[in-house]
Amino acid sequence: MKRTKRCIDAVKSVSSKATVEPPLRKVKLEFPQIDVKLEEEVNQSLTSIKQEEDEYRKIDHIKVEIENKIVSPNVFPYVDKEHETIGPNNWSQIYNDIVNMRKLFMAPVDTQGCERMPNTINPNIKERNPRTYRFQLLISLMLSSQTKDEVNYDAMMKLHHGMMELGHKEGLTLEAIKALSEAEIDTYINKVGFHNRKSVYIKKTCEMLEAQFNGDIPKTIEEIVQFPGVGPKMGYLLLQNGWNINSGIGVDVHLHRLAQMWGWVPKNSKSPEHTRLELEKWLPEKYWADINPLTVGFGQVICPSVASNCDICSLATKGLCKSSNKKLLKFPLSDERKAKLMKSRADLSELMEYLEA
Repeated sequence: MKRTKRCIDAVKSVSSKATVEPPLRKVKLEFPQIDVKLEEEVNQSLTSIKQEEDEYRKIDHIKVEIENKIVSPNVFPYVDKEHETIGPNNWSQIYNDIVNMRKLFMAPVDTQGCERMPNTINPNIKERNPRTYRFQLLISLMLSSQTKDEVNYDAMMKLHHGMMELGHKEGLTLEAIKALSEAEIDTYINKVGFHNRKSVYIKKTCEMLEAQFNGDIPKTIEEIVQFPGVGPKMGYLLLQNGWNINSGIGVDVHLHRLAQMWGWVPKNSKSPEHTRLELEKWLPEKYWADINPLTVGFGQVICPSVASNCDICSLATKGLCKSSNKKLLKFPLSDERKAKLMKSRADLSELMEYLEA
């Protein structure tokens, strides 16, 4: 596929730039007394080393993001035959069509979403250190409210690298954040929505984790929602990805809006929490973990609330979505329209090629 080739070329390009010599990792001063000139020389060397290490980190994380796209295809399972007749009319056709479309593009949630983010910024942390992964997942979820994935990702990167610079090997950990004041936390996350409030919430949550849960994430939704700023959506996603406990559906604004639009829940569903309860009445548990990232990516790219892209959505072209924009469906994709679509939050070239074939 074209996207895979572009990713491989990008990896080669990044790798070819990594030509600087491996930086010195430790500088040990063995003498108790040094003159001012020597101390200045050592400090200059340390500054140079830090700059080299920063460049290596940037290269490493660019490669991780690219490799995620190559070795982790964006594949979700289809609805089982036995479940097709359960629930609202045509729900399984809609679900399966979204699965087909989501194979053809990587949405922000796929690499920068809360559950994927820790492994993106700290490769393989979920396998290497599950406890730290759970903490990083919790922080990413707490920052995500009223914040785009891309902005949340940048804040998490700042936190992670900032903690590494302070001497914490795994970067963003409970021990590292616990040592910061609320004001210091805020300097790292000041681009996310309601950052002042979230700094207070994070500090308080760290205190609660240490005092009540032995420094680890609890295993029940009742305990998790005790943390300030953490609601059921965050809690269920935390349990699913941190503990592999599938006790509820994580419903965000995208799933809440789309479920109403497709008739999966009543039109008068007042909140994501109400939508969660309605979905759990009929949706088999097998799909509880996948439905959030599947529909969030679709909502971010194909069907955002402000300007839907029905002309590249198979739900619209097949008549599965009653809310589709009929005007967009009257004309073939022009070069001008394609150029506009390519400025969206994902590379849609493969999806457009698939729909035109």
